[in-house]
Amino acid sequence: MQTANCQGELTSDSKAKAEMLNDFFSSVFTKELETDMPVLDNLCDAKLVDISVTVGGIKSKLQKLKEDKAAGADNMSPRILKALCEEIAVPVTIIFRKSLDTGCVPGDWRTANVSLLFKKGSRHKVDNYRPVRLTSQICKVVEAVFRDEIVQHVDKYDFIRNTQHGFWKGYSCASNLLVFLESVTTDIDAGRNVDTVYLDLAKAFDKVPHQRLMIKLKAHGIDGLVCNWIKGWLSDRWQCVSLDGAYSSWRRV
Repeated sequence: MQTANCQGELTSDSKAKAEMLNDFFSSVFTKELETDMPVLDNLCDAKLVDISVTVGGIKSKLQKLKEDKAAGADNMSPRILKALCEEIAVPVTIIFRKSLDTGCVPGDWRTANVSLLFKKGSRHKVDNYRPVRLTSQICKVVEAVFRDEIVQHVDKYDFIRNTQHGFWKGYSCASNLLVFLESVTTDIDAGRNVDTVYLDLAKAFDKVPHQRLMIKLKAHGIDGLVCNWIKGWLSDRWQCVSLDGAYSSWRRV
């Protein structure tokens, strides 16, 4: 398979193709200007500033790891981590607690090996591939603990509207379509016109502006050690692309 970069240059060398793909994937991330940042009013007096890290909680998360998932750049297989959950729960808890207290996130938790998923169109074009970033399974355990605490916080204070169907328990694309269909058919039955606008957010995950995200988190009461850790987790991240046994150089993203 040959791959073309944005200038249309073709190559069949695996390492060169991996470099081209990583160049493109790295380029699509939002690069923020720290001037003219928005100011948000405080929406919640209650603060989520710390998380209780317990050996039992970490062990439970380790036991729920999916064995068929790929390892990250640290090459720690979820199958092995799950099998050794009794032995590693304590050290993982200690590392997590230290990381949370200092806001320092281990480097292995901020690196990713990128695999490729072909979308559509010409297989020669780098922008027709979707990056799948394989990250540390240990970090996924930590992220799951953070996710549970943040979800509990935003749910308790009703920060998530019932119009959001993505990434929310009990909701899905199917529930979104059913609600939309009901709304449209109700209007049509009542003789009202219906106008619909469809938006396709290209590379949505790579477009999240981190500084604005931190401002929004604080406005919703997520602050202190939790906010500092998330900021550290988002900072100084690196990735490389693996293709046909070859690896690109590391890129900061």
